[in-house]
Amino acid sequence: MCRHAVLVASLIAVAAGAAEVPELACERLGPPMIERSLSLSTVTRGPGGGYVAWAPYATSERTAALGIPLDGSAPIWVDTTAFGKGRVFMTRGADGRLYLYAGSPGRFLRWDPATGRLEDLGIPVEPATYWMGQHLDRDGRWTIGVYPGPHVVACDTRTGAIKAYGPLTDDRRQRYCTRIGVDDADGAIYAAVGLHHRELWHVDPATGARRQILPPDLTEAQGSPTIWTGEDGHVYGRIGTTEFRCHPDRIEPGPAAPERVDRTRLQAGDDTVVELTAEGALTLANAAGERRAVPVAYEGRPVTIYSVACEYQGRLWGGGLFPGLLWSMDLATGAMQSHGMVAHGAFQIYDIIPDRGGLYLASYMGCHIDLFDPAQPRKAHQNPIRIAASVPGQERPNQWERGPDGKLYFGTTPAKGRLGGALVQVDPETRTWKHWPCPLPDLSLTYLTALPETGEILACASVGGGSSAIPVADEAAIYLWDPARAAMTWSGKPVPGTRTYGRAVRLNDGRVFGLAGTAFYLFDPVKRQVLSTGDLPASPAAFPMLNDATVGPRGIVYGIGNGAVFAFDPADNAVRIIGKHPSLDRVHGFLVTSDGALYYGSGADLWRCRLP
Repeated sequence: MCRHAVLVASLIAVAAGAAEVPELACERLGPPMIERSLSLSTVTRGPGGGYVAWAPYATSERTAALGIPLDGSAPIWVDTTAFGKGRVFMTRGADGRLYLYAGSPGRFLRWDPATGRLEDLGIPVEPATYWMGQHLDRDGRWTIGVYPGPHVVACDTRTGAIKAYGPLTDDRRQRYCTRIGVDDADGAIYAAVGLHHRELWHVDPATGARRQILPPDLTEAQGSPTIWTGEDGHVYGRIGTTEFRCHPDRIEPGPAAPERVDRTRLQAGDDTVVELTAEGALTLANAAGERRAVPVAYEGRPVTIYSVACEYQGRLWGGGLFPGLLWSMDLATGAMQSHGMVAHGAFQIYDIIPDRGGLYLASYMGCHIDLFDPAQPRKAHQNPIRIAASVPGQERPNQWERGPDGKLYFGTTPAKGRLGGALVQVDPETRTWKHWPCPLPDLSLTYLTALPETGEILACASVGGGSSAIPVADEAAIYLWDPARAAMTWSGKPVPGTRTYGRAVRLNDGRVFGLAGTAFYLFDPVKRQVLSTGDLPASPAAFPMLNDATVGPRGIVYGIGNGAVFAFDPADNAVRIIGKHPSLDRVHGFLVTSDGALYYGSGADLWRCRLP
């Protein structure tokens, strides 16, 4: 590596320590997304004997089981925040009480509607930070698949006794238990495991013995099998077009029975609770299927901001987290609007870039690409237009960049358990796309930077892969990509030992300022030369690490990290902390707009700061 100017590190130390860091004048604008609909889990009796519909509730500040009384009275909160952030699963137990699996590590809880008392039944296994598959059998045993074992945990809802089985496999790439089925005849547990490759495990609940039952040819592909308990009480599965029945030592190919549906789960006397609508009303259906709406006293849930992505048509645009709603704010009036589920990735919108036809949305889970024109009415298959349903083997579309050829690009993180990202290109003129595997083996792509001087794209990489993937590379790298030749033209390691290269921004003079873990580097793409490196005074940097472009005539690069705003000044190559604010401690998503204002998400709230 060429070292022309090694004074940057000392400049940082002087700049960061010369004076106390001022507190910035930041203004809370409020939450742009309020979600009133709820995914209902079960129905129990309430404290007064009436029926209560239950749903999980999660914000950046609170997790709970939320009970909506069908008589329209005030909601019932069973708060689980004190047990740590995690998903909240719930079911009505065989004893009529509400059972929860929540917190981090996950634990079983029992709430008694007669007394309002919440009882901690214990932690069956740890660590336990995420869970997916679940099943309540006819004997009242509630079974759940837990990450990162993968483990299976169970609670007998007749007695409150808890148990754990596993880990099912010692393959560290296989950490997810995605679905659970239980056979009525012998109580055998079947667990679908992935996502590096497909596995299906039988667990004997009496002894804890476990066995992988898929033949080798069905374990090769990425993902996990689909399994369910059939109407006849046996467990069935499907992989592609192959259906089968599950046995303790094998699968038996053949037609599968339809999945059994628990029609009592949402039953409230003679009615069934159908949904809580976005308008804030419970929909009930009677035995004849006739529906009626019941107003409820629920104000909705503020949705966490995931991205603050771009300006378009006088509005600021961004995306939400769980779910991936699209939101915007009128920059002239400050009026905010939630546009609902526009992207096909239900979990979060990573980034948005405007081009001909509207806004290109990149979302997760599944690496989806959609084109949405906010000036036109929503219409199925026409607005939004689905450009790509998925990118093979890839999962997270990290950040858009407009290439020197006018096409749109992003780099990806692969599917869970896998290594090796891809470079994705979208042609906004033809609305077609293509992709190329990362030319550096086993590295994911994090951020991209267009280089008009050379007609290339700078790609930044990481040793990490999809969730639960085990890195094999010792250090990451950056590389240059020529879109015209679809080829890598150079690669290098600006900061030796770096495992993740973060956002990089082209400066007005053509140099590149980039992040490398807790350090930064200056790079000349014409000379293929690393000019200098230094330590970042505010790290770790918050997503998306740096503003997309330089700001103002001086070409300042702004970033946020460790509760502070920092700035790189190309005039003296120094990085300085320019101010702090308590709201910056939990930033996710930020952008400096064309008028020089910093907008950022802090939990569910949008904030604005006028930069000094």
